Amino acid sequence: MRIALVHDDLVQWGGAERTFYHLTQIFPEAAIFTSLYNKQNPLLTEYFAKKDIKTSFLQKVPGWRMLYKFLLPLYPIAFEQFDFSEFDVVISSTTRFAKSIITKPQTRHICYCHTPPRFLWGNKKILGGEWFKRYDLVSAKRVDDWIAGSKNAQQKIKDIYGVDSTVIYPPVDIEKLKDVEPFDGGYLLVVTRLNKYKRVDLAVKAANQLNIPLQVVGVGPEYDNLYRLAGPSVQLLGLVDENLLVKLLAGCRALLVCGEEDFGLTPLEAQALGKPVIAYKKGGVLESIIDGVTGFLFNEASISGIKEALDRLDKLGYDTIKCKEQARKFSVSVFRENFRQVVKL
Repeated sequence: MRIALVHDDLVQWGGAERTFYHLTQIFPEAAIFTSLYNKQNPLLTEYFAKKDIKTSFLQKVPGWRMLYKFLLPLYPIAFEQFDFSEFDVVISSTTRFAKSIITKPQTRHICYCHTPPRFLWGNKKILGGEWFKRYDLVSAKRVDDWIAGSKNAQQKIKDIYGVDSTVIYPPVDIEKLKDVEPFDGGYLLVVTRLNKYKRVDLAVKAANQLNIPLQVVGVGPEYDNLYRLAGPSVQLLGLVDENLLVKLLAGCRALLVCGEEDFGLTPLEAQALGKPVIAYKKGGVLESIIDGVTGFLFNEASISGIKEALDRLDKLGYDTIKCKEQARKFSVSVFRENFRQVVKL
């Protein structure tokens, strides 16, 4: 049986890319397709350097690493031009347009949808948005079987595309973290892409006002704004390697999540290291955190909301063992078993 794996792009290293890597481990002989592959990103090359990755015509655009966000309107064309005629099964991994691939009628197309495109179906309006929405609805009909990355994403898939899906949560690599000893570094930690909807600005404002040490890991379009906003208790670390990231997670007072996430792997990694999570009570964290046990959720996305959650953490404490037990429910072995059971390959 010939299997192909497809991902939106391999430009940044985030939760979707980590999950896609684990799909390549489940199907090591599968062909890999993506619109763009950034070989200059050390985190991507650490995991994908030995893979034979087929890219689209967009890879040949001069200076695309600086322009790739402006190439988004061309993604549908890029995915439609891939040839999957020799494959029996194609698995697309997407938050955008990878599901728009065209396959033969007898080819089974399984879509692992982390979430429907936020830039289309959220509150943000974009140029040509109505056309892209219609295209997204049409291309969704090319999928035979849907898998959602969370119950939160499952509901969005139902609301937008009108189809049912099976939930398979993304995995956290417990084995990689099991021998790491946690310690008390006294700082809050944010680990995320620095996009506006992630609300890292709220974390920085809270750290400034409450005079709390805050470390921020990540890169993205909001970096310059956050740099100007950051007070003396805030450090912007940019992109860090895996070893430093694990050390930062192991030493944090708590991981702080201020935006609405569809799921989020970093909260699971924090719990795997025995650390609690302070998070906005919306989205995927409701599925990965036990409020009052492995983390503390705040109802209002505000500085006062964050302070109340921190006060609860200080008053009630947390259980390191239960944090690790919670993370084990989302291990790589559980992901692989669930995926194989659902897709029956």
